[in-house]
Formats: sequence, structure tokens, C-alpha cells
Amino acid sequence: MKVLRFLFRSFFLTAHIGVVALFLLSAVSDRISPASFPLFAYLGLGFPVFCFLNVAFTFYWLFIHEWRFIWIGLLAFVLCWGQVKLYFPVHAPVEEIPQERTIKLLTYNIMSFAYKEHTDEYPNPVIEYIAQSDADIVCLQEYAEDTHANYLTKRKIYRALKMYPYRSIIYLGKTGRLRSGIAVFSKFPIEKSRRIKYDSEFNGSSLHIVRLPEDKKLLLVNNHLESFKLTTEDRTRYAAFLKGTASDNLEFLKGSLQQKLGTAFKIRAAQAQKVAEVVRETESDYVVVCGDFNDTPISYAHHTLQQGLVDAFSESGRGMGISYNQNCFWFRIDHILHSSNMKSLNCTVDDIDYSDHYPVWCYLQLE
Repeated sequence: MKVLRFLFRSFFLTAHIGVVALFLLSAVSDRISPASFPLFAYLGLGFPVFCFLNVAFTFYWLFIHEWRFIWIGLLAFVLCWGQVKLYFPVHAPVEEIPQERTIKLLTYNIMSFAYKEHTDEYPNPVIEYIAQSDADIVCLQEYAEDTHANYLTKRKIYRALKMYPYRSIIYLGKTGRLRSGIAVFSKFPIEKSRRIKYDSEFNGSSLHIVRLPEDKKLLLVNNHLESFKLTTEDRTRYAAFLKGTASDNLEFLKGSLQQKLGTAFKIRAAQAQKVAEVVRETESDYVVVCGDFNDTPISYAHHTLQQGLVDAFSESGRGMGISYNQNCFWFRIDHILHSSNMKSLNCTVDDIDYSDHYPVWCYLQLE
């Protein structure tokens, strides 16, 4: 019996040490470029899994009163505390938002306005949400407008969002009558807008100078970084595999996901470096870098863009903040980063499933 107990304990101890090693490596994976070591990008995706496993092992040692092994899990959490707070923040909501020197910012991947028209009888739910959001600045990704009068045209969008007199549309592509890109709608004047040049066929980033009250300049960067370009079949098989209904999909997923994810990690790394370079070189009073990064808080792209900035959700949000809502891809890939002279309040991922992304918003108090 003693031998069996020893073997059982040794197995769990070895497994816990292995999990801690992966936990530590995943925590620092965002410092390593996927172009050099792509394996670390995959470890970053696994950070929440390794975190939960470490919690489970720590509670197991606590349950069986193996006090000498509890320190393994606790030490891992101490070493990774910064990344844990970034991924799983816990903040109480602020009940009274200061009215002075505070703006509300919304970022939303709208999936081409959910491919729906907008009429008085049948209002488009995405447009209605934006119009009722009371946001001062709205950053949209996968913005799309039709040129045919029977569909959702620019004129209809502008009329529905007339509370935003200042707009900037950066077009990234055209398919038939449909023009798509990224857009900014603002209650404050937009003095300058331009596309940030980097290699991408369908994605892009834009730079805007917004004039805030008291004659302050806000450097606003709206991003839709390189997506994984997973097909419907890829996503369906991935969801079925996670649910345990199609284990034979493993080999397909291994090949398809590895090829597409690996390529996208490398492309996003270069895009993030270019955006970060432009931000460093542009003078302004305040900075906001937001949008659909298509990457998690523990990723090279996020870490590169966050240099010198604060993650709004980490500063004032709660939980994991999962912002993509399709096919069991449970990640926060939509982000708001801001300069340290702004304070984030009540950063929220709204559970509104009009698009395949949830909208993310927060109040930003100007210091």
C-alpha cells in the first residue's frame, strides 16, 4: 500500500512540475517573436489552461494535506502574477463615473453589420447598439457598406449614426458592390487619418488624430490585425473535437490549424511591430490603440503594441473577457490599450451576439 501511494504521489508530482514548467514558459511566450520561435506562440494560447491546471494541482495537494508540495503551485503564481492579472483581472465596477474629462470609447468587430439592412421597420441590431451606446468614439472593424440603394449604404449608416458628426472610413477591399474596411465614428473632430502601411491582403490599421476638449490631441489607432483565415470546416471540426463528438478530426486539425495559425502569428508580429513604431514616432497628448488584434493578452502582438501603454480590461475589467463568441474559440482578442495618463473605468465586454465578436467598451478619464 505504501508503494502504491508513493507511485501515485510521484506521478502527480511529476505531472504538476510539468504543468508549472509549461505555465512559466507560456507566461513569457509573449516576449518571443513567432518569426524566431513559433512554438512559443502556441504556448501563449495555452496560458489559461496551464493556469487552471496549476490551480487544480495546488488544491489537490491541499486536499490530501501534502503541504510540502503546495509551494510549487504558489511559487508559480507569484512568478506569473503579472500575466495572471492581465488575463484574469478582478475589479469592482465604479458606480459613479466622473463627468469631467472622461470619454467613453467603444471598439467592435461588427461582421459587416451582421449582413443586415437597416430600415425604420426592421432596424439593424448592430447600428441600434452603436447608436444607443452613448460612446464618444467608436472604432469598428469589418465595416462594410453597399452601393445599391436596396441594401445598407453609406448614406443609411451615416443617417442612423448622425450623433457622430465626424467619421473616417479606411477602405481595405471591395467585393462586387460591397466595400469593406475599418472605421471611426466620433463626437470629437478628427483632424487627420491615414492607413498604416504593412503587408496584408484583407486586414489593416489606421491612425487618427482626434481633437479632444481643452485642445488636447488623442492619437487613436484602430486595428484589424491578421486573422487566422480558418474556414467554416476548420471551425466546425475544432468545435466538434473540443466537445468530444469527433475525435477522428485530430489529424486534420493538427495539419490545418498548425499551418494557418503559424503563418498568422508571424504576419501579426510584423504588423504589430510596424504599428508600435508609428505610435512611438507620433506626438500627441494621449494615446489609444484598440481593435481586433486577433490575438490573446498573452501574445507577441499584444505585448508589442502594449509597450508603454496600459491594457484597459486588465486595469478595470473582470474575468477572462472572452470577446470572440463562435466555435468554442474562448479568447479575448479585442483590446483597448491606452497611455498611462488616462485611467480606465469599467472596461466591459458586452454579451451582445449580433456579430461573431462581442463589443468592448470603457470609460477613459483624462489625467
